[in-house]
Amino acid sequence: MIVDSAAVSSNAFYAVMLQAIIPRPIAWVLTRNPDDSFNVAPFSFYNGVSAEPPVLMISVGWKDDGVRKDTWTNIVERNDFVVHVPPADMVAEMVATSAPLAHGVSELEHAGLGTVPVEGEALPRIDGPRAAFFCTRREIVEVGEQAVIFGTVRKIWVDDGAARVENGRVIVDAAALAPLTRLGGKLYGELGRLFEMERPK
Repeated sequence: MIVDSAAVSSNAFYAVMLQAIIPRPIAWVLTRNPDDSFNVAPFSFYNGVSAEPPVLMISVGWKDDGVRKDTWTNIVERNDFVVHVPPADMVAEMVATSAPLAHGVSELEHAGLGTVPVEGEALPRIDGPRAAFFCTRREIVEVGEQAVIFGTVRKIWVDDGAARVENGRVIVDAAALAPLTRLGGKLYGELGRLFEMERPK
């Protein structure tokens, strides 16, 4: 089957993309609102894009009423943001934070989430996820109706139960991280079989 972008609607083509680009990691992003409350929202067009400097990206769009999503607005105005790895056991809370609330209304309260302060950081992390990236806005590139937000990763927090130090190197336990992944439509996923394989040298 060939799906030609010139022969179908943009929504139909987008739906096929989302169902085939899988599994996608989810960025559960915390930012600060203008009134100093916190905004939290999930995005699945997200990934790491550079090791040196350490940079990740999230793609953020517009609300249905044509206004920038709060995450986009807050990062433009405040620069700092925190990207969490949502665990599978918090799927209900994560989905709740995708609700279209009014600007300035905190998703934390709506979803029943707590926060944990982090020493030296202006923003807290969400209580529950096992990993979080503390980022500062590097660049925003508008691609069509999306804002591709690049953030420099300054610190990474990993729960002690999901990481260990081995020969001086931090090893993150993927199973303990238990990341939730996004598929197409209403589908989500969890980690399946894990295995190691040596790459050619």
